[in-house]
Amino acid sequence: MAPENTVPSIRHGVEVGAQAIEIDLHASKDGTLVVIHDPTLERTTDGAGPVDQRTMAELQTFDAGFRFTPDEGKSFPFRGQGVRIPTLNEAMEAIGDLPAILEVKSAAAGRLLAEWLPGQSGYDRIIVGGFNSDEVGPAGAAARWRCAYQTDLLGFVLWGKLGVRRPLPSDLTAAMVPVRKGAVRIVTRGFVRRMHAQGKGVFVWTVNRPDEMRQLLDLGVDGLISDYPAVLRRVVEERWAAGQE
Repeated sequence: MAPENTVPSIRHGVEVGAQAIEIDLHASKDGTLVVIHDPTLERTTDGAGPVDQRTMAELQTFDAGFRFTPDEGKSFPFRGQGVRIPTLNEAMEAIGDLPAILEVKSAAAGRLLAEWLPGQSGYDRIIVGGFNSDEVGPAGAAARWRCAYQTDLLGFVLWGKLGVRRPLPSDLTAAMVPVRKGAVRIVTRGFVRRMHAQGKGVFVWTVNRPDEMRQLLDLGVDGLISDYPAVLRRVVEERWAAGQE
């Protein structure tokens, strides 16, 4: 285990056999794509304030391993170890030849990603996703593969529960969704069946418990996003050994 959205965590995922790596993107004040989940620095670093109000040089002065603890605050093994907020280019270098799922977290990041995507050597392995079209913006059109925005799926899910079939946009590759959104259960056998009937995949986040991993794989989902790739790998290998896909 390692701090989220850092080069050490990406390398850990690669080493334990993850089949794809998901990272989150914001934009720095001076227009660099940076890998961090939150719009502010407090939760994962020793910095404070909005990410987009700091230049890339300023962002890289903060310790991205400062808050990480594997044992509920008993230890902080990555503090002072030189772990920084990576740029997208640094993250992609660590990802290597694996597919990369890029979650766009702001409109500024979406615009920058649309400029960055064309001509990238790993273009065919990049999947772009985000909460809505306002954030992802032109990056969705520039990508070869696009996950459904959560706003795309809300009507699809609710109408589906009423037995009404609604088509999804033809350019979507897959849905990247939580198991539930508030009181609404999203990932059901019927949802997976309807997505597959339209030729779309289903990827579920963030799944960390082995029992939930098994339940979702039994529903036929195409992929799981987890903070514990080694645990997920063991669950998948157990299924292979038992003759399950």
